[in-house]
Amino acid sequence: MNLIRNKLQGVFGSLLIRRPPLQSLTIHDVKRRDFACICLCTMLSRNSYFQDCIFQKNNRFFQNVYYTSDCIPFKEKSNSDLITTTKSSRTHELMPQEEVCGSVTLMEEIDIPVSDEDGDWTSEMRWITSQESRDVLFPAKDVSEIDALSPELRPSFNIAAYVNRSETLQELVKLRVDLSKWEKRRGISSFILRLDFEKDMKRHIMFLHDMGVLADNLGWWLTINPLIFREKLDDLHTRVNYLQSKKFTSDQITRVISKNPYWLLFSTIRIDNRLGYFQRTFGLTGAEVRLLASKRPQLITLNFNHIMRTSFAVLEEMGFNQTEMKSLLLTKPKIWTVNGASLQRRFIFAHNEMGLSHAQLIQFPQILMSREFRLKQRHGYLKIIGRNQYDPLKANYVSPQALVAGNDADFCINIAKTSVQDFNDFLKTL
Repeated sequence: MNLIRNKLQGVFGSLLIRRPPLQSLTIHDVKRRDFACICLCTMLSRNSYFQDCIFQKNNRFFQNVYYTSDCIPFKEKSNSDLITTTKSSRTHELMPQEEVCGSVTLMEEIDIPVSDEDGDWTSEMRWITSQESRDVLFPAKDVSEIDALSPELRPSFNIAAYVNRSETLQELVKLRVDLSKWEKRRGISSFILRLDFEKDMKRHIMFLHDMGVLADNLGWWLTINPLIFREKLDDLHTRVNYLQSKKFTSDQITRVISKNPYWLLFSTIRIDNRLGYFQRTFGLTGAEVRLLASKRPQLITLNFNHIMRTSFAVLEEMGFNQTEMKSLLLTKPKIWTVNGASLQRRFIFAHNEMGLSHAQLIQFPQILMSREFRLKQRHGYLKIIGRNQYDPLKANYVSPQALVAGNDADFCINIAKTSVQDFNDFLKTL
């Protein structure tokens, strides 16, 4: 390219010597090819010249017009254009090509290659096609390729393509880890592929097994929380020791770790703050806090905004008092993990349509956990046959808990006392 640049400077330099105002102009390395012609613009009136001096066929306009009073030489490592100026300002007027042809010296058509050797379009397309059909996992044939310097695992669109070549993934598959779930989470696949099973994973898995996670559940546990391998073993032992210091029993610790894989990602400070929040907000004792944490460990690590929104809905929108809310939390803590809007719709239907009191909802919190359409279907059917009686002091009493329990066959036989076909015919009318 330096040889080509020197030749162009020699050709264009002889033309520019006759233009006194342009004493030291140099041509930048133009990495474009197949132009119709190359033009050098000489000085126009008012000391102006055109910077974009490469015309394609059928081009009628110059796009960039610059004014200048002085020109400086081109520097080798600068990012200047064809002509470097000290004072320039772009005009917004487009000048027809015919008006400037008198002051533009036209050269013969020249083909400037991109590199020292002109590329062959056919051979280049053939190479691209071969690369597209090439197996991404197959090692490079040419050792001179830079890809040969990289690991044998070449880029792929899913992690399953690496299983046959990665011992780490093979061991994880034996544990029944669902690799497809990791592909949906950003950065997990690349994180796992960098790990060695013996050095980075084996001790963590043994720790989980020692903490009570069953061998059959290890695959499910690691599928949910592969980031456990990012934690130091000393930190994991510290978090378990914290639970022991708070008088959690061995069974409670096992349940907490087994049922909530994310628990061990939380530092002892964060866990302590969350347990303190539940104790202060709901007025729980130490034993009740431990009961809540072991009964629903997912609730402790849930988003605080969601917990506070549900607590506000239970108190202000549903009308429960502080004692009733505490009873609901200890009896059915899963209520605080339900979507707030869905929970409120269930309460409105059970309280207003079915006529259940707050006391009955405290006694049978399963009503608030049942899907709304099931409540509407079964209550509507009982209302049609005249058996929608939820007062225990009256005849034909139907327990709200039995209303939402079991499948449709059990409901028809034990509660409605009718055939399943009659219930299905009713559903068709909805």
